[in-house]
Amino acid sequence: MQNNQEISLNSRHGWLGWWPRTGIKSIFDPENARVFEFLVEQRKKIVDHSSVLDAGAGKQPYKRIFDGLNYESTDMPGGFYTKKHDFECELHDIPKPNDHYDVVLLTFVLEHVPDPQATLSEIYRVLKPNGKLLIYVPLNGPLHGEPWHFFQFTHYGLNQLALNTGFHINEIEKVGGAFWFIGKRLPIAFSQLLKQYDPFRAKKRGQNIVFSILISFLLLPTWFIFYLPAAYIIRPFFYWLDHLDRQKILTTGYTTVFVKNMDK
Repeated sequence: MQNNQEISLNSRHGWLGWWPRTGIKSIFDPENARVFEFLVEQRKKIVDHSSVLDAGAGKQPYKRIFDGLNYESTDMPGGFYTKKHDFECELHDIPKPNDHYDVVLLTFVLEHVPDPQATLSEIYRVLKPNGKLLIYVPLNGPLHGEPWHFFQFTHYGLNQLALNTGFHINEIEKVGGAFWFIGKRLPIAFSQLLKQYDPFRAKKRGQNIVFSILISFLLLPTWFIFYLPAAYIIRPFFYWLDHLDRQKILTTGYTTVFVKNMDK
């Protein structure tokens, strides 16, 4: 098994500054803010009119970043969203010729494909020589998009996938640490607890409506005692506290740039 490509993590670890450029929005959701800033940074390095494929684009949240480029989007047939795309496909079988795109985006997607190596190999095929693959993958996050949530990733796993598919890792960075992770997930834990007993969804879930009403009533104080402080006091405070976590072993995930290595 190959494992000889050096991993050099950016020591910034996703830090957006004491007051982020996008302000309070970033402080309340630094994970998504860091992904957005990562793509903005990378856009500045891309020559105008380059061809870009947003793979697994969903609602195309990053399309406006790539104004001035030949932007296309794709998603799986019958995907999660109704947004119209240039074409639909499985990412291990992209209906484009070899050496077609200058840049491919793969954000919050690789965890949802059943064979990440096959997907990366296919993206390698459609990228031009020295083309870039811009990735964000989660390491610590809730189950989502079920039943199409297959993997979580470490930088060691990304390194191995790059080696196996011929890519070179140009840069890789952790996105925050324990406090960004807890600050985002703690409010979700309390909100999900209440949602599990939502009387308006009881019939759909096969729950007894009276029981759901009773449990919801008993749990209602947690909304005020736990959820609101977690969401509006702890979460923003943890944005700044995360800067003290130097190792970031409980990171939310990774941004990384894979470059097509022509020595494959």
